[in-house]
Amino acid sequence: MQEKQHPEKGHYFTLPGGKQDPGETLLETLKRECLEEIGAEITAGRLLHVAEIYRKKADHGERQHQLDFVFECKVPDDYEPVLGSHPDPHQIATRWITAENAQQIRPAYVTKLFSLGCRRDHEVYLGPFDD
Repeated sequence: MQEKQHPEKGHYFTLPGGKQDPGETLLETLKRECLEEIGAEITAGRLLHVAEIYRKKADHGERQHQLDFVFECKVPDDYEPVLGSHPDPHQIATRWITAENAQQIRPAYVTKLFSLGCRRDHEVYLGPFDD
């Protein structure tokens, strides 16, 4: 997980990810973002979940609509959590977390997935969430 410290949001964790470049597939985006943010050359598996996120943008107060695609991924056996070459703003570290940290995961649907064990036997489409 990405560990972040924000002046207004405080301390929290997020999954790696980001904007898709023109002409890039979802899997290409996933691999690039993981390499840039957590320094991992991942092996992408199946699509587990899709969520819609609605969040207010601080600079102009408008709501932004975002689609999140959560894939099953594997890192090499010898992977040690590190900051990638282009970490997210406010990202201070990359680390494995435990259930004790689950309430600090953002957006909220990830906390729900974490508590369910991120298994595929739950609905793929998770619906809308405010963040």
